[in-house]
Amino acid sequence: MLDLLEAVVLRGAAPEAAGWFRRNLEIGQLAGSTALRAAFAGAGRRLAGMDPALSPGDLARLREAGVVAPDRWPLTTFARAALLLRALRNLAADEHVDLVRELYRRGDFREQAAVLQSLILLPGPARFVALAVESCRTNVRDVFEAIACENIYPARHFADPNFSQLVLKAFFIGIAVRRIAGLAERNTAELRRMAADYASERRAAGRAVPDDIDLVLG
Repeated sequence: MLDLLEAVVLRGAAPEAAGWFRRNLEIGQLAGSTALRAAFAGAGRRLAGMDPALSPGDLARLREAGVVAPDRWPLTTFARAALLLRALRNLAADEHVDLVRELYRRGDFREQAAVLQSLILLPGPARFVALAVESCRTNVRDVFEAIACENIYPARHFADPNFSQLVLKAFFIGIAVRRIAGLAERNTAELRRMAADYASERRAAGRAVPDDIDLVLG
């Protein structure tokens, strides 16, 4: 997967940006958090506005790996995912969680979104569930969408109460729940009860009920 991510970036980047990316991949082998944070930030400047060129084979491999909508990832996300995977490859396994958490907490909202979108590709993805659950408390819509929308990670790794809270928050802030990957498979009786209570409260207050609430209620 790392080879594919790197190839996508090098194929889509302008020559100068591709050179920058190659140099930072070498820096990433040191797995230093400071160097990785600098590369994460630099990707936003160096690769902004550049689009990946994904072949049907690329799309199939990425979806098989768990990336629900690879065609919606900008080139910067591919680059950040590659830098992170390269760094983890050269770091002791017991240091992975701390590095990913630090990268998330110190990043701007675009960098945080890239971390969350990359979680499904990381080695031992279940190790990062605490960070993913914590990220759902964000007030930044782009960050919440990164974990909640077109991302299979919550459906695969969240406990039922955490997944239900994610769905209810999506209703609350106006995000279409059809964008939540794996919703049908994770729809529990408790989630349906919570959604029904939410709908009743909205109606009692004279407020509109989300159009897609029947995806939960059935």
